[in-house]
Amino acid sequence: MPRLFGHASRHAALVVLQVALALTFCGIVVVLAERHNQRFDLTPTQSFVLSDQAIKIARKVTQPVKVYGFYNTQEGGMRRQVEDVLEQFNRVNPSIGYSLHDLDRSPGLAKKYNVASYNTGVIEADGRTVPLSNLDEMELTNALLKMTVQGQRTLCFLTGHGEHSVSQATERRGYSEVAKALERENYSIRAIERLPPTGVPPDCTIVISPGPTRELFAGEADQLDAYVHAGGHLFVLVDPDASASFVAMLARFNVKPGNDLIVDERNRFYGSDSFMPRVPIFDEATFRRNLETAAVFPLTRTVEPVDEHRDGVVVSLIAMSGPDSWAREGTEQPPAGAVHFRPDVDKNGPLPVAVIANVQGKPDGETPATGRVAVFGDSDFASNFYLNLMGNKDLFMSTIAVLAEDEDLVAVRRKGLQKGSISPIYLTAEQGRQIFTSAVLVQPGVLLLAGVLVTMRRRRRGGT
Repeated sequence: MPRLFGHASRHAALVVLQVALALTFCGIVVVLAERHNQRFDLTPTQSFVLSDQAIKIARKVTQPVKVYGFYNTQEGGMRRQVEDVLEQFNRVNPSIGYSLHDLDRSPGLAKKYNVASYNTGVIEADGRTVPLSNLDEMELTNALLKMTVQGQRTLCFLTGHGEHSVSQATERRGYSEVAKALERENYSIRAIERLPPTGVPPDCTIVISPGPTRELFAGEADQLDAYVHAGGHLFVLVDPDASASFVAMLARFNVKPGNDLIVDERNRFYGSDSFMPRVPIFDEATFRRNLETAAVFPLTRTVEPVDEHRDGVVVSLIAMSGPDSWAREGTEQPPAGAVHFRPDVDKNGPLPVAVIANVQGKPDGETPATGRVAVFGDSDFASNFYLNLMGNKDLFMSTIAVLAEDEDLVAVRRKGLQKGSISPIYLTAEQGRQIFTSAVLVQPGVLLLAGVLVTMRRRRRGGT
């Protein structure tokens, strides 16, 4: 009996000890979770965490900011969704406070901020208010950006040389989606058909020429050269059929667009031809390791630094095609039929498709400013049809941010997918072949073979 009692006591003590250890472990987990709050979002759209860009801009806020949101009491789900987003901003930067109000029960506050619709609001800081047409992450991020950026940045798009137009809404040639995205990030858009005789307007933060097909007007090459050497920033996207005068002008900045087309049979976009390569390699020093998704260029030429260095010009590579790509020399348009690598003529990848030249200004007694020229071998990747494909938008917008010296805008942006929507899957041709072989050939073949073997074995048994 005493022995049985001793065994029961030890068993009870062991249970108590296990419970105590379990409670201690749970307590430690709760304390750590409270002090180091982390959120992991495994959804394909990453809808429950802030984007890289939103986090950067939220951290940049230095003054107290208050968000007033107005909602409808009948829409409890919407309120929780808005509160969740605002809480994430507050967690990144406690200076961003918020309060939510029922629009019908707070008419005085709504009138004060001129709010008349549900699920809208304002951001207030230092006596300034910015209206919010939606209470989502993108709208809040752009409003915070307007609060933090001082001064207006104007992007001047050239249009008189056959370039893509920011006013065109067509899929293939239009740049209207780019213009909308830039305006959301507080840039002002201006279209210039031809540079005036006095040169580039002084309010142009960046001059952009997307896909010129006609020649420069007389004197414009010198005007752009003087603008860059005075510290201006120029962004030229030269397609394989770009005008010769633009190609010649780029030689002034030690940049040479190649007379070729890049081919990537192995990593081409699934369903496309070999002249639509993926661009997976970005310069980490330029983009600070923020571009993680490859871009897709519909038809691109190489863009390389020129060997003969001019004084004060330093060219860096910022984007390159994949290691399996190659450049077909001596062509501006895709030839009919299959193409094959010619060892004596063509060039092996990876190959540069985008470069940036830092141009030291001419010393005139004062500290010379450094101009910048970004050159891409394709312009269609930022058109309305391709802008939201893979990392195209991040690449274009981050290049603008680099030229405008807005380091906080060099980031991965929130994709345009809504909660519950289907996230697209992009496959290379090689991945598509592997899936087809596995799903259509291998798996049915294995099942068919197993069925044949089972049938044969049963017949043998039946025969014996």
